[in-house]
Amino acid sequence: MEKSESIKLLAGALAQAQAEMPAVQFNATNPFLKNKYADLGAIISTSKPILGKNGLSVSQLVSTDNGNVGVTTVLMHNSGEWLESTAWLSLGEEKGKSQAQVAGSIITYLRRYSLASILGMYADEDGDGNPAPKSEAKQQTHGSPVKLEIKPPTLVEAAVELGGQVTETTDESHEWANMTKGELAGRLNTYTKRLKENPKDEDTLKKFNDAKFWLEKKNAK
Repeated sequence: MEKSESIKLLAGALAQAQAEMPAVQFNATNPFLKNKYADLGAIISTSKPILGKNGLSVSQLVSTDNGNVGVTTVLMHNSGEWLESTAWLSLGEEKGKSQAQVAGSIITYLRRYSLASILGMYADEDGDGNPAPKSEAKQQTHGSPVKLEIKPPTLVEAAVELGGQVTETTDESHEWANMTKGELAGRLNTYTKRLKENPKDEDTLKKFNDAKFWLEKKNAK
């Protein structure tokens, strides 16, 4: 993770802010799987007063690169200390939407996920048997991006806001363990398309969870 030379004051302020942070309201519902989550507005309205009280602020900047849309989230302290990460998604196509609308959906999703992540906020409801939120982010830190591909939400509203426990395949000899990050991200995209057509396909959900687990594991190294 990229950061300022010191984050001592920022870390202390964030710890205090998290201790004071109320639970964010789950004010939106996935229309396909009916699980609840907190939308971007709920996360902002819940966190903003607490962040300001503790000398913290957040800025989110949008960028594009070779068909990808990125949102850089910078958490700042009034001392000048900062933390930064960037999440990317491919700008694909979605039936019935213009490219601008698709980009808007991606940006909103990335902002929501990235903001909740950097603040340590819980923004998705657990659901029995459903995969965890589709969000392996591309963490970039001031100058040197550490890529963490995200499954495009534009491919499946049925899966993009899923909450729940991930069924993990942890065997190091498993085929997922030998795949590159790009291959795993590609598999996630494929399974996402299938889930859009059939959200209750247990075999696809299992494969999705396994691929997601290994992508997260590789990006954590």
